[in-house]
Amino acid sequence: MSTSFRLPYGYRNAPAWPSLYWPFGPDFDPLNLVADIPHSLYYLQDIWRFTVIWSLLFSLAVYLPAGKKAERVFDAVCTHQPVVTGIWAFIMLARSRTLKWYVLVMIPFIFVLGGSIASFVIGSIMGVALAFVYNSGFFVMSTWIPFLWALIHILVVLVGSYSTITAIL
Repeated sequence: MSTSFRLPYGYRNAPAWPSLYWPFGPDFDPLNLVADIPHSLYYLQDIWRFTVIWSLLFSLAVYLPAGKKAERVFDAVCTHQPVVTGIWAFIMLARSRTLKWYVLVMIPFIFVLGGSIASFVIGSIMGVALAFVYNSGFFVMSTWIPFLWALIHILVVLVGSYSTITAIL
């Protein structure tokens, strides 16, 4: 994607993965932000990799608690009933539609697997699109850009999870 004539002098390869830095220290100079070679991304595969990794991490942080919540909701039918009706409800559900314990344990992993696959696909699309836009405009990409786009992606997923929001839109 990038060509060698566009790379700055002294650029060897992409920084190590997280490479999030805080440039606003006591010796802050806005002109140095343009030439921040150690914390910049130039190649398509580096931009894609940073975006996909951040998307996967944010999806794990959202889908694992959602899966645990779903597991508790399915399990609550049997355990959180009043004493008088709880035994009757437990017997009826045990006969008909109670999920086995191993199915309940699988629910968080199914949520995480589905969320990870979706985040990998969306992170890949975002990463390639970001690389095309930044490289076509000869812009320098900070390592914060993939982080912020992955955060935007997971916030859109969270907003879309509320049924009233999607019904209004």
